[in-house]
Amino acid sequence: MNLKSTDLNHPPIPIRDRGPSPFFHGREDIIVNFSRVLSDSISLKGGTTFLIQGAPGAGKTALLDVLSQQAKSDGWEVAKIVIKNLHSPASMAQALEKSYTIDSEYALKGGIKFIEGGIVESVAGHASPKEILKHLAPKTGLVLVLDEAQYLRNLKQTPNEKNLVRDTLDVIHNGDLGLPVMLLTAGLGTTEAAYDSLGISRFDGDCTVQLGRLDKESECAVIRDWLTQAGGSVGDPTRWIDFIAGQTHGWPQHIISYIKPSVKYLASHHGRMTGEGLEFVLEKGNEYREEYYQKRVKGIDKKKCHILAKIFDGVPLGDTMELEDIMSALKEEYSEEESGKIFEKALERGIIDERIDGDYGIPIPSFHTWLVDQYVRNKS
Repeated sequence: MNLKSTDLNHPPIPIRDRGPSPFFHGREDIIVNFSRVLSDSISLKGGTTFLIQGAPGAGKTALLDVLSQQAKSDGWEVAKIVIKNLHSPASMAQALEKSYTIDSEYALKGGIKFIEGGIVESVAGHASPKEILKHLAPKTGLVLVLDEAQYLRNLKQTPNEKNLVRDTLDVIHNGDLGLPVMLLTAGLGTTEAAYDSLGISRFDGDCTVQLGRLDKESECAVIRDWLTQAGGSVGDPTRWIDFIAGQTHGWPQHIISYIKPSVKYLASHHGRMTGEGLEFVLEKGNEYREEYYQKRVKGIDKKKCHILAKIFDGVPLGDTMELEDIMSALKEEYSEEESGKIFEKALERGIIDERIDGDYGIPIPSFHTWLVDQYVRNKS
């Protein structure tokens, strides 16, 4: 079977496991709410933290991109940052410089100048990222985008760098810069706890999003776009959409697992949606989905996976357990210290996540089923 995308009459659209999505549907309430928060920040001349957290594969990074585009259309500047930018004034200034045109004269008045190679020199001794933001953030509004923010929970920086990270996050979160600066951040279900560990708490309910699966209409719209626009399908794609949606259950990561073979097959068969093609898509999609689940448990040995799966065996899909019960089950096999490490690793890998009520569960129902089948019931 020749699976060359060059058989299509248009350039192939990259199919990425994470990142911006060429076809985005749903989440309208989040987008509208974010735009309203931006408007309020302009009025108040201050910002806050807009937090998105959810399971791996829920589409957090794609949503960050859409919200960034929304901010730009609302007249805000947008700069992508990493944790280093929060404790290094030079790297913060460089991140801003790369994102938009900085008023050099205004920067000089603030004691900051840019020299050859993009290196920032602090003329007046400004030595913190928050001072950089005060002098370089535009009055029209700045959105700082920080992904994978769950890693704030275990910072490996020096004590001084940790303090700078805390101070930078705190001054933005509390709107104390005197400028409309917003932190748009995303991460796994432990992200809010990561900020809390740094003393950054009291998140506004309108600024906290627990991202779950897409609604059915949005899911089918995304699949349709991939099949028709990326795959160049011929005829009515409804049958393929229904079968694929029957496997993906609204999870963006799962959609990608089945879209990869779909686009490949359609590209090599001039867009014809055959029964044979659908069988190929479902078979390969199942393989891709299982590869994704294998990545989630990577780094945790088989025995520990067995115990984690056994803990949730019998728990209804989507339901949660209390932390005390999870830890009690782990301590039957391991010391208290080792049990804590296993629990943290499971959180880090997105095997379990914390819910709003403080309990913990396996975030994706089909992953829950796979984990129990794989490590308790030994089903292939």
